[in-house]
Amino acid sequence: MRLNSTSQRLLITTTLWLIGGSSIAKAQTSNADIIRGMSPDKKYGLQISCSSYPLDEKDIDPSLITAVKLVALPAKTAVMDIGQSYSGSAPELVWSADSNWFAFSVASGPRVSDTYVYRRLDTGFTELKPEDLRLPIEGDVRNEYVTPMRWLKPGILLLKDAVIFRAGGEATYRFAAVFDKKGDKFRITLKKKVGSKAE
Repeated sequence: MRLNSTSQRLLITTTLWLIGGSSIAKAQTSNADIIRGMSPDKKYGLQISCSSYPLDEKDIDPSLITAVKLVALPAKTAVMDIGQSYSGSAPELVWSADSNWFAFSVASGPRVSDTYVYRRLDTGFTELKPEDLRLPIEGDVRNEYVTPMRWLKPGILLLKDAVIFRAGGEATYRFAAVFDKKGDKFRITLKKKVGSKAE
């Protein structure tokens, strides 16, 4: 049976209303927990707790976020608290292929972000404490943003270091941090300047 144009419009309007109504109702739900950033083995994920369901799970309004935790799946058992940026946004986890290492970047202010690294041991995940996981850069640096890109292999993390100088201009570098067996020390390799801009 073919629908006339009036029936077609009514069907489309009703469908859109149902979809929109469902989205609005979902957005008004309180205490929503979003899981993202799962480990390759699917045993862990980043749980972002929100005061209400976000309109976009991939771009959550920081004002909605009430807590960010690493959880064990599928039970969603809290493993540890994860830091948030000064703006309240949740970080993106970068996992190694064996799910034993992860890293993320957190901005402590508008001019700086740091990378944090964790390793899974028998007792759980342990934060590594490498001093200054960044490049020694010549010049008077005003802003510096260090972010993890990917794990080249377990224990070898590729990072990006983007800087803005007080005198003007900016530069971007890539480097690899190779962690030792204990994970508390590292050496920098593969340092490469990949971009610059003068003012």
